Amino acid sequence: SSGINAEYGGTASASLECYHNCTIFTEYKVGGVDMMTYMANFTECSADLKKMCADGEVCAMFDIEMEGKLDMLVDGSVNSTEDTTLKAKYSECSEKYSMSDDVCKEVEEGFLTGLNDEEEWNFHDLTTKCGKVNNCKSDCLMSGAVRSVLPASLLVIAALIARLA
Repeated sequence: SSGINAEYGGTASASLECYHNCTIFTEYKVGGVDMMTYMANFTECSADLKKMCADGEVCAMFDIEMEGKLDMLVDGSVNSTEDTTLKAKYSECSEKYSMSDDVCKEVEEGFLTGLNDEEEWNFHDLTTKCGKVNNCKSDCLMSGAVRSVLPASLLVIAALIARLA
């Protein structure tokens, strides 16, 4: 009966595969120069992030665009400042939700925390645009072959974003 299905995830949405808390970078420019070669480890979801969403959940996906400044630091002092552009995609298993200014602000703060975990640079003065949430119910895996490890900085981003949903 429905109680058994709910307990064991035997309903239709339990077969929904999603990369949970995955961020894929699709564009990264510094001073107008394409830097995607440095983001090779950030362009595909890790295999261990693929999961079956729980009953009642969707695979929520949205695009993120950020523009701002990037300070290159030498011994803690600003050596140069460049314009930077970042574009990314994000997905997670969650309850259905819509994008709002509050959610987008949390996304931006998550990215800042994750991106600024290195001592050689500082991202700041970001303008962030978050796309409409696609509350996906079928064929929801973001494209890209799988990688075995997702960098810790992106897990920080994911953790911050996950608080919202």
